[in-house]
Amino acid sequence: SDPPYYTACPNPFIEDFIRCHGKSYDPQSSNYHREPFAADVSEGKNDPIYNAHSYHTKVPHKAIMRYILHYTEPGDIVFDGFCGTGMTGVAAQLCGDRNTVESLGYMVDDQGIVYQQETEDNGKSAWKPFSKLGARYAVLNDLSPAATFIAYNYNTPVDVKAFEREAKRILREVEEECGWMYATLPQGETDKAEIWADELKMCKTADEARKLIRAIPNLGQINYTVWSDVFICPECTKDVIFWESAVDKKAGKVHKEFLCPHCGALLTKRNMDRAWVTKYDNAIDKTIRQAKQVPVLINYSVGKKRYEKAPDTFDIALIDKIEQLDIPYWFPTDRMPEGEESRRNDDIGLTHVHHFYTKRNLWVLSAINKLLTMQTRLIFQSIVGTLCSRIVRYNMGNRGNGPLTGTLYVSSLIAETL
Repeated sequence: SDPPYYTACPNPFIEDFIRCHGKSYDPQSSNYHREPFAADVSEGKNDPIYNAHSYHTKVPHKAIMRYILHYTEPGDIVFDGFCGTGMTGVAAQLCGDRNTVESLGYMVDDQGIVYQQETEDNGKSAWKPFSKLGARYAVLNDLSPAATFIAYNYNTPVDVKAFEREAKRILREVEEECGWMYATLPQGETDKAEIWADELKMCKTADEARKLIRAIPNLGQINYTVWSDVFICPECTKDVIFWESAVDKKAGKVHKEFLCPHCGALLTKRNMDRAWVTKYDNAIDKTIRQAKQVPVLINYSVGKKRYEKAPDTFDIALIDKIEQLDIPYWFPTDRMPEGEESRRNDDIGLTHVHHFYTKRNLWVLSAINKLLTMQTRLIFQSIVGTLCSRIVRYNMGNRGNGPLTGTLYVSSLIAETL
């Protein structure tokens, strides 16, 4: 069945699939024989196919290929009853791809016979035939709708050119609608920031804000914005912006101990309380309390050159305006489930799924989601969970910003990236 639909009864499509691709097996007359697979299998996780979409029980498809090549013939049916993201299906198909099979260290001759190196009795190695080049057919099954959705897209043929056209069309439409949210005044134009900020505050709708910003000349495009935690000094009770007090910008380091900029007290993150903001969340129809973060650095581009600057009054006005507006599209608002990570983020007010995204990133992602097809949705889902969320840490410009793997940790310095 085609995800996201599934059958709660025996799948009615399997019989036709087996009838089309299956071969009858008689143990009395068949000459099928394979020795047990006894070799160690180790495959890395840096393959582009493996990294196209994350999943918690994922196995590299090249590891599975070794078993399929060992035990089956081209055209055989392989059943995976706990398929996860469908790597068995990918492996079954790629058993017909010469380059992929040879990348496993095997040799393939002109007749499609697959050879592997074996050690003979005299201690010398020799190439021995053990399989044949050719795709196998896979039946993939899983109880998880997310798993079957990913598996379906991994294993469904794609017209690459059509996919690229569709993806670019979606990006153009969203850029047209939402690009204004990532505009910024270049460093040399910030003297006009207050004027444009006042104009922006007068806008009542997203359309008015978009038209105003399009009329501003020489704008830069934001690549990412760094947000910093704000704490309360236990001595003078004033706000301490972590970026300004604890970060050595020149050295690219964060100090464990630092001075309060107001009273000079020696501080650490452990001996300070967080600053908080209270606001109404109309997505869940309740007032929420979240740890305070403020924008402290903007990395932007003008043409092909990249620059950095501190946020000016226009940047702050733009963020405030987006916060005041309602996102016109659906986005998930589920409560985070019970668990160690969820409880920790509850402590900073990130209690629901949409809290893991800034308002403008959430707006853009919901606009993209509205336009997606089944196949473009796979790529969208593979990047949304991490690269566009608050769990992306700012790495002090030393290397690419990114999240800690396998965790929902929110850093004191995050990089809002889209």
